[in-house]
Amino acid sequence: MRRALHTGPWLRLARTQWAPLAALAVLTLVTALLAVAVPAATTAGYDRDAATTVGTDADLQVVGKAKGTGASSAIPNVGALTANAFTWQQLLPGSLRTVTGPPEASVALDTPQGISGEFTEPRELDLGWDPDTGRRILITAGHPPVNEVPLNPGRTTPEIQVMVAERYAQAMGYKVGARLTLVDKEIPEPLHVRITGLYAPQNPRDAYWAPRVSLLQVTQRILGRDGTKVAHGTALTDAGGYTMIAADARRGFTFTWRFPVRTGAVDTGRARTIAAELDSYRAAVQGRTGLFACTVETPLEGRLDAFLGRLRTARSVLGMAQAGLLAVAAGVLLLAAGLLGERLRPVLGTMRARGASLRQLTRYAGGLTALGVLPAAAAGYAAGLLLDAGPPQRSSLYAVAALVAVVLALSGAMVLRERGGGLGSAGGAGRDDFTAARPSPRRLVLDLLLIVVAVAGVVVLRQRGGASGDDPLVAAVPVLLGAALGTLVLRAYPYLLRAGAPLLRRGRGAVWFVGLARASRQRMIGALPLVILLLAAAVAGFSATVDTALRHGQVRASYSTVGGDVRIGSTGLDPSAAAKARAVRGVTAVVPARVVQQVTGPGEPAPITVVGIDLDAYRAAFPGVPGIPDAPNGQLVSPGAAGILDAGSKPVTLSSHYIDPFQFKPAATIDRFPSMDTGSAFAVVPYTTFGSGNYPTELFVRGDHVDVAALRKVLDAAAPKGAPRDVQVRADVLHGMTGVPMVDLVHRTFRNAALIGGGYGLLAVLLVLVVGARARGRTVAHLRVLGLKRGQSRALALVEIAPVLLCAVAAGWVLGLLLPEITGPVVDLRPYTSGFTATGHTPGAAALLGLLAALLLAAAAALAVDRAFDRPKPGDVLRTGD
Repeated sequence: MRRALHTGPWLRLARTQWAPLAALAVLTLVTALLAVAVPAATTAGYDRDAATTVGTDADLQVVGKAKGTGASSAIPNVGALTANAFTWQQLLPGSLRTVTGPPEASVALDTPQGISGEFTEPRELDLGWDPDTGRRILITAGHPPVNEVPLNPGRTTPEIQVMVAERYAQAMGYKVGARLTLVDKEIPEPLHVRITGLYAPQNPRDAYWAPRVSLLQVTQRILGRDGTKVAHGTALTDAGGYTMIAADARRGFTFTWRFPVRTGAVDTGRARTIAAELDSYRAAVQGRTGLFACTVETPLEGRLDAFLGRLRTARSVLGMAQAGLLAVAAGVLLLAAGLLGERLRPVLGTMRARGASLRQLTRYAGGLTALGVLPAAAAGYAAGLLLDAGPPQRSSLYAVAALVAVVLALSGAMVLRERGGGLGSAGGAGRDDFTAARPSPRRLVLDLLLIVVAVAGVVVLRQRGGASGDDPLVAAVPVLLGAALGTLVLRAYPYLLRAGAPLLRRGRGAVWFVGLARASRQRMIGALPLVILLLAAAVAGFSATVDTALRHGQVRASYSTVGGDVRIGSTGLDPSAAAKARAVRGVTAVVPARVVQQVTGPGEPAPITVVGIDLDAYRAAFPGVPGIPDAPNGQLVSPGAAGILDAGSKPVTLSSHYIDPFQFKPAATIDRFPSMDTGSAFAVVPYTTFGSGNYPTELFVRGDHVDVAALRKVLDAAAPKGAPRDVQVRADVLHGMTGVPMVDLVHRTFRNAALIGGGYGLLAVLLVLVVGARARGRTVAHLRVLGLKRGQSRALALVEIAPVLLCAVAAGWVLGLLLPEITGPVVDLRPYTSGFTATGHTPGAAALLGLLAALLLAAAAALAVDRAFDRPKPGDVLRTGD
């Protein structure tokens, strides 16, 4: 009986307030789910980019060099080779040891050996000893090499037994028993080898073979600037063959202990640690005594630096977007809890007037709020984990706990509001709306403090610049700016409404005047939707602005890299190549250029590179290439070349072995030019500078859907025989920048942040409309008696919500557009644009259409709520005496 009496008020209270309670529970569940899923998915995207950046060939190698008997005495046999491998492994720091596999040791001659004989193209052979290979091959013919070291070796190295890959032997025409003579330019005496066996890999797809392609087949190398092609392969010997070769003190060896990095082992958490520990490992290897000097070689350093640069930028810009999204979600939760409190206010006031204590009120108000929040938060958190969007983040748990605590604290604030007692709450004495409420001195101080903190955050942020990284200050600044701007808008909002009232009174209809009056009579709880909508619009504006800047920056970077839609080149092209390229399908313009190396000025300073091109024709054909200044005389100079040549007001004479001397007086400075390395010393001159017999080395091609295969044929026909050929397609370069997993993650996160923020903003509008629908229905019923038509009631619903919606969205959108400029160096997109600065922070057409669609959805929501709560009969709403 006592239990029934105790639970009765709870059930009655929950039953009467089921609608706002259910809304609060659903919002809490969705917010908790997003708080888990979004950070987890973002971290998973970071990990994918780390794995992709590291790749499958980022091995860690300990490399040492020794000659002759010094090599064979230090590493006399396979046991010594393995023992040193174990030593290098023990020196590995914890993070490197975790991501690398067992060491793979090998020994090879320093330089490839030429194969004597007459062939259609030169041949060369690497000669090495690789004990680990024996476990991964099958002997298909003959037998493995077995070299017996002579007791009294002479000055001439005996014939060395080797084995080669079956595919290599077939391509070169070798069989078991074939004898080869290997020559070295530095050593007069050749090496004589005999092929005793052929082998094939047990598993050709084994990652072991990826860096050892020459062990399985013929590869091609290009030697020298003349583009000579050489057929390259590798032959394997045994420990005895290595010892026999080492008897010649002139022959040097390269010892390699390779630690393969396991695919996918390097994630975001380990990347930073590995980058820091590589230096300590390098120092440990170089400081080891008892063996010849060794160094650490790995592409990990450069690749991890590139990844960490992208990660730092991503965490900065995405952190700001996600922090804004979290603030919007928290605002909607507080709005739902506040509206529940508004519904409970008459009940709590009546209970207080009847003698209930604050503790009793806390039990009912806090318990009811907890009933809607705690189970929903737990369910949302569990659902987020079950989604398995990525590794769970501890910050998600903190965010969910903070949101729950804030909502529960709001229920306590509702109780404190009743500490005066009486029926003031129930009756709603006095006015508590936008235009009538007067801020207290404490409120003014808090608002001023918020503005000061926001400005101070921006100042500190800009001073720290790109070093801010994923600092919480970076994420907090946009939220602080949004909150500060919200306070300013709230201060200006009543004055805007008052300024509009006299104008609307002059109209004949009552819709505008009544709608504006109802908008101004909203309680102060209505301030929260304004701040929520402002933050949501700021998140959308910031996301759209940075996303568009990134896309435009990558397009400009691709033009700056290639110089056109396609660029083809060689050491020298036939002068007719430009005309032939213009005839290719899809080509609309071709501009030839000639690059001349080793050009010097007076006094023989350091050489520079000179590019001969018709700048006017180039600028007209390729307006999308950024950073090409106008030069009346067609002469430009890079900062590096300007420092070398000391080119001032007087002309400078430039010359080289390939061109006649000419006068050079630059009209402007150029930082970047296609095909030139950033920061290199180069100059641009007119194409005709090199005389009538000039020939191009590059062709810049413009066109849509260019037939690249036909351009390759033109290049093959125009380039000198055996010369290297270069074909760069801008679409491929752009795809290389946009295809990075981190870039896709940034675009996807910005899109989702804008959509989720807009969804929360729409929910805030719906909450305000639904909760205020009953009071609005009473007003419309009064006006219906006076002749208000149904169409006018629909217009009244739009006018009532329009001031808050337009003020908040306009202010938030402007803040979002300005945020990239306000945060300055933190929004540094150069890691995603190959070092090219991305500017022009303006949203695209899609973002503007999305903003318009969001406003239309909000208007449609107002009409839908008005239709759903429409009461055609005044007697259903009005009471006796109204």
